[in-house]
Amino acid sequence: MPFEIRACSIDNMHRHPVLPGRTLAQVKVMLREIRSKETYDHDLTLKVWADTDDRMSPSDVKTALLARAAAILKRTVSVAEIQMNGDGSYTRLTPSG
Repeated sequence: MPFEIRACSIDNMHRHPVLPGRTLAQVKVMLREIRSKETYDHDLTLKVWADTDDRMSPSDVKTALLARAAAILKRTVSVAEIQMNGDGSYTRLTPSG
């Protein structure tokens, strides 16, 4: 697998100023990309939201936000793993995609 998640944390979590029942956050992710004996570290900040209510515990809210971030990260990594030829055409997906 050419990508691995090194760290993930929730930063700047707050209620949406207009929409009741929605929580916003920034999720910081450190990705490591491994390509033919070279490694590259990428620091990403994902803006995520989750539908929440006042009955949810803080850990449930964080879980909902991290689940949203995981879905975004999965889509991002799957697109990054698509091989592109020099002429701009795409080849098949890598085995992990």
